[in-house]
Amino acid sequence: MYSFLEKQNTRPPLFSAYTAEKLWTDPHVAQQMLAFHLDPVEDLASRNHAFIERSIQWLNETFNLSSGARVLDLGCGPGLYANGLAELGASVTGVDFSRSSLTHAISAAESRNLEVTYHQGNYLDLDLEDSFDLILLIFGDLCPLGPDQRRSLLDKVKRWLSPGGHFLFDVSNSTLFESFEESATYEAAPKGGFWSPDPYFLFTNRFKYQADLAYLDRYGIIEANRNREIFNWIQCYDPERLGAELGEAGWEVEEILGNVAGDPWDPDAHFFAVIARPEESVVSRRS
Repeated sequence: MYSFLEKQNTRPPLFSAYTAEKLWTDPHVAQQMLAFHLDPVEDLASRNHAFIERSIQWLNETFNLSSGARVLDLGCGPGLYANGLAELGASVTGVDFSRSSLTHAISAAESRNLEVTYHQGNYLDLDLEDSFDLILLIFGDLCPLGPDQRRSLLDKVKRWLSPGGHFLFDVSNSTLFESFEESATYEAAPKGGFWSPDPYFLFTNRFKYQADLAYLDRYGIIEANRNREIFNWIQCYDPERLGAELGEAGWEVEEILGNVAGDPWDPDAHFFAVIARPEESVVSRRS
């Protein structure tokens, strides 16, 4: 036990472990995450449903999606955006880790007579032949990825975009990083909980990486018959840092927004959104 606690409380190298698949594919945890997605008022796995509805309308108006535009929703979850955009007339493809979320998304699409293409899996491994007018990566999905993963994804998105297409995503602001302190907590769940239906002990450590504007929530979950580690990394940004990273990957920032519903940039908010396009693109949505 001492060796576990020593390891749990030791700061690991930045982005040294990737455990997202464990988080999103464990059957019990996936059901908990689906419940968070479907909660209409909380901003947990998804943003609240009123915001999503407003965002869908803004996306449609901004990118002319109702005319049959091709949309790729990376990390689509239970299809809250994908099905909503399809209902307005867009041709939508969604990708997600979670079988539970995709089962819900497909069922919801069928009940509304919508044609949406869904793929289960890690979009980092995705190989698509199609091209898209708009690619979405919503609710900070870029931020848990390490630098090499982010660059690989940016390269993939560039290949998938049609000429004049746009990439819309949101990220954690540097203000979120600044609001946190390092911490170590312990919790007993004798009747089970979020991480397991069975009893478990949970150790949570938050580590900050000041020079990199990144932090880690490291979870150690101890059960009678198994132990698990979950690393939840979050890369935070300011517009300058994000612009530099995009520029190195051959992208340019077309617009910085407060969120994916088109609100103005707020430097004090914990998130902001970006509309980006490949540097060689000469066609803008405003042309």
